[in-house]
This record gives sequence, C-alpha cells and structure tokens, in this order.
Amino acid sequence: MANNTTIKMDPMRVTLADIQRGITLSKQLDNFKTFATTLQCGRSLVGSATRQPKHIKVTLWKTSEILLFEQRSLTVLANTDEGKAIAEDNERYDYLTSAQGRRRRTIDAEAQTTALLYKSRDVNTERIRTDNVASYVSNFEMFDTYKDLQATTKSVELDEHKKMEITTYRVEGRDTFIDINQQQSFRLALMLTMRALAGNVFERQQRRFRNMCLPDPLATQVSYRYRVELLWRFQLPHTLAGDKQKAVADLSWCPRNGDILAVAYGVYTFRDDNANSDGCVCIWSIKNPVNPERQYKYRIPVMTVEFSPYNPQLLAVGLSDGTIEVLNITELEAPPIARTHRRSLHNCEPIVAIKWISQSDTIGENYATEPFLALSRDGAVTKYSIINSPHLLANQLVLLDRIEAKPEGIQLDRTRELLQANRHPQGLNLCLSPIQSDIYYALTDEGSLHKCSTHYPRQHLSVLQVQEAGANAMDFSPWSPKLYLTCGNDWSLNIWLDGIFQPIFTLKHHIGPIHCAHWSRTHSTIIISLSRNYVDVWDIKQSILRPMSSTSINGEYYTCCDLSLCGRSLAVGNEAGNVLMLAFEDMPFPAYYQYDQLEKAILNLLSNNKEMKNKVKSLGFFGYTEHVRYRIKKHGKRSKKSHTETIERTTVEIT
Repeated sequence: MANNTTIKMDPMRVTLADIQRGITLSKQLDNFKTFATTLQCGRSLVGSATRQPKHIKVTLWKTSEILLFEQRSLTVLANTDEGKAIAEDNERYDYLTSAQGRRRRTIDAEAQTTALLYKSRDVNTERIRTDNVASYVSNFEMFDTYKDLQATTKSVELDEHKKMEITTYRVEGRDTFIDINQQQSFRLALMLTMRALAGNVFERQQRRFRNMCLPDPLATQVSYRYRVELLWRFQLPHTLAGDKQKAVADLSWCPRNGDILAVAYGVYTFRDDNANSDGCVCIWSIKNPVNPERQYKYRIPVMTVEFSPYNPQLLAVGLSDGTIEVLNITELEAPPIARTHRRSLHNCEPIVAIKWISQSDTIGENYATEPFLALSRDGAVTKYSIINSPHLLANQLVLLDRIEAKPEGIQLDRTRELLQANRHPQGLNLCLSPIQSDIYYALTDEGSLHKCSTHYPRQHLSVLQVQEAGANAMDFSPWSPKLYLTCGNDWSLNIWLDGIFQPIFTLKHHIGPIHCAHWSRTHSTIIISLSRNYVDVWDIKQSILRPMSSTSINGEYYTCCDLSLCGRSLAVGNEAGNVLMLAFEDMPFPAYYQYDQLEKAILNLLSNNKEMKNKVKSLGFFGYTEHVRYRIKKHGKRSKKSHTETIERTTVEIT
C-alpha cells in the first residue's frame, strides 16, 4: 500500500531539495508514531519490521499569480499632454538606466519585462472596412440586353494553320471595347494579365534565362558540347507584319533592365521588292514572349535602335531616310522627345548605327541629356544633342573618304581597282573605345577601320585595314581594352591587338559573310559569330580551325545578334521577322583568372609563329589595370556590353 504525501508549495519559491527534506521528516514522524503505539499496547519490538513505502506520490499545487512589477508600453501623439508626460517618463528611464542615475546603488534581480516597440504614426491607420453587396439579374434582363446589341463575328488567324472566331457587340453602332482599350489603366491590367498567362507556358525557359538553373560544378559527369538551345521566339504580330515581310534589322538590350529588348523591323538587304515597305519598333519583355509591350509604327523601314546607357528609358531610332527619333518607352502613346528636322539633315541616307556618348566629354556644352553619334550609309558621322526643343541639334563630325594609299594592316593589291562611283565609302558600323570615351571607330565597306575622336572633328586619327572586304562588326574583349575582333564579308573573323598592325590569328570556317561577332561575357576564350545560316561558338583555347559547335535552326537566314547582359543568352534576328532567344548549354566552367587564361591561350596559338609571339610579349600586360577598373566602376564609361562595367542598376519597368 502506497504512502500518499501531499505537499503544499510555498508561494514564493520551493526547490527540489526542500521537497526531499520534507519527505524525510514525514517518514521520521510516521516511525515515531508507530513506536509510541507499540509501547502503549505492550508489544515486543523484536521481530517487527518497519514497513517502507514503495513509492511516494508528490502533488504540486499551483498558487495564484503574484505581480511584482509591470511597465506597459504606450503609443500616444507627441503634441498632447499625455505625449509630454510619456516623453518625461522616457527621459527619467534613460537617466536611471544609462545616464548619471545609473551610479546609484542597485541590486540585480530576474524579471520579465515587455519589449519597447517603436512605431511610426503611419502604422496607426484606420482599418478599411469592406462589405459584400448582392446584385440580382434575371435571365430575362440579360436576354433583353444582348438582344439590343449588334453582334459581329470575325475570324482571326493565329498562325498558318489555326484560326479563332471572335464575337464583338456594338451599342448603337459603336464598339464599347474601343473606348475601354484606350484607357491606360485597362492596358496596364491587360499587360500584367498576359504576363501571368505567359508565365504558365514559358516558366522553365524564363527560369533558364534568369540563370536559376545553372550546372552543378560538383557534378560527376560533365560534357562540354558548346551547344545552344532555343528558349522561345519573339514573333512579329500579324497586325504589324502586314503584307510584306519585315526583317529584323537591329537589336538592343536595355542596359539597366536585362528583361527588356528593343527590336527594329525593316529591311536588311535592299531590293526592289522591299524598298517601299514600312517598318516598326517593338519593345519585348521576357515576361511576355508572345506579345510586344510597346509598338511604334513607321511608314519607312527602321534600320537601327539603341538604348541610352545613362538614361535607360530613352531609345534612339534610326530610319532609312536619315531621320532619327528619340523615344521615351515609359510613356504610353507619347510623342517622340525629339527628332531630326528635315531642313537640318546633312543627308538622306539610311542610318546604320547609333552610339550614345558620355556628357562629361562634350566641351563647352551643357545639355540635360547625353548626346549620341550616328553613322549614315554615305560615311558621315554626326553628333546629335537633345536640347530644349522638339528637334535634335545636329553637328557633323567627319565625312569618311576612300583610301588611296596603302594603310597599315592587311595588305591588298589596289592597282586593279576600278573607278569608284563615289569618293566616300559606305559606313557599316560604329564602335566606342572601352577606356577613352572620346574615341570611336567607324567600319566601312572597304574593310577599313577609321579611328576618330569627338575632340578632333573633320579628320580621322588613323586608318587600319582589318578585312579584305566590307567590315561588318567590331567588339572589344571584356578582359582587355587592346584586344578586339573584326568580321566582314571576306568570310573571316580576325583577332587584333592594339599596337600590332597584323591580325594575330584568323578564324574561318563557313563560305559566306559573317554578319556579327561578339566576345563571350562569361568566358575569356570563347567567341560567338553569326553567319547567314549558322551560329558558331569558337573556343580559341581548344582550336581555331573549326568552331566547337555550329547551329542552324530550321535553315533560317540570320541578320543580327546580341548577347544578353549576363552573357549566358543570345538574341538572334532573321529575315522572317522573328527573334530567336538562345541559351548556351554544356559550356565549360569559367576560369577564376580569366585574363591569365586568355593570355596563355593566345601564346599557345602563336607557338609556331615566333615573330608574332615576340610582338605580343613585347606589349607586356594588355589587360585592364586597377586604376582603369576603378574608373569604369565609378563613372561607367565603358560600353554597356562590357563584362567589367558595374553601373548602378535602376529598375526600368514598362508600365
């Protein structure tokens, strides 16, 4: 039989030692009572055993709560009497805890106090009350309403094989959807809805574009195949395409928001059947690969577009008649900020390239927006400035002339050349210097590279023969301001080093012109080139005889390409008016020291050419110095395509 002992705890504090001591005293008291009873009855204590309890049951009783100290936190207005009293109490509390009053005699004791929460006045807002209101509409009322409407059914072609019928209703001969579609709030809601719907279809591709699914560097099985994968297509809507086919003439990524891409639609090869076609500019976002979020129509073909790296909401558009417009893509259906005036135009040739330059490099000019350079087909380079006027201020810098003597670079036999119809060459492209913001390069159909400066107009600084035929593109290496590439119509891609007047090596594979080429922004030894039918990925560390991969998608004719800001995706335009978004897959892991790998690869390629190898070694270090890197990071004077440029990113969202 168990001995039940009930102990009532002290309301202040009882420890386990006190409980054990109380149990011991209780057992001694029971033994004494048993001894006294035995003596009174006259029984003998011999052979009697004291019964020891097998277990002891302890019951702990909870006492009532005793409040020792309480200090509540209050939030009142500062300009009231209660607020002044609370402020005085806070000052007294600070004096006793952290000021001179802290030196008084105190005793440490454990206590639980509430934390003091600081809240602004904006938090104490009234709760918004909502209510559900029922509305009843009978079937008869709905029938009478639709009976009075004029129904019209149209068939819309989604593509070559699919059609969809759309029924619209008119009230008194007027379509109410037209009025609703003109509201800016409705267009914003429609754009966000289309983004959400497109995310259901292109979620995996969008995650890949945002680099959320990168390869694991610790994987046991890795294959380097240098392949490109198609993510999606930006297809021009039928409402903008019209009857005549529009080719993709130029591409430009927004330098502050890598999700936005501007595409110029016009003509890429001038023929008799497309000379009088129209053009347009579409602003695409990867959040909605189905429909463009901005549309700008023109009566003539669009030749080039370029975002401003300093004011990323500004977009310069060059047309085939020499007209240039500057658009603000953040404003819906707003007129151009400025455009060229027909009376101030120096020529009516197509604009082939536009490059924005820094405002700090303009001498004696104080404008609100940075100027930009424009190259026309007749070889004229003009600087345009945005002033307080609806028209652009034009200033022609240089008019390129044809080469008569033998320039440095590739030696050509010019004795058999026929009489040229024009003494000015055709301009094909522009490129800015990565470190000298006043220096720019102009490429011509003669394959020559004209080095010019905005500080020295009406002349060029030097001329270099970089291609045997027309030079189409030029791009500097992100890891060297002296290393650059050129490509052209002579089927070759030449690698140059500033200070050496010969190409250090040449890449050639396909029989056809190379339209565009870029250095990779993630790998120092990888080059991407675009020919008429193929996208080639070269790795000079592995081989210069043939590309590591050559991809052709549906046999389409490509026109131009541009790398994304991160360098892991490529936008390619074709003559059908589609923009292919490609992602690089199965690529090697980037080296930690990119410049060292690049220099080592170049020296290994020149191991059999000792003369060229000695010339490269004589230049010494040809990468970016720490001073130049700091200047680029601070002022952002490099091109927006550079890997080392770290301009402060601000969000440019189309709304």
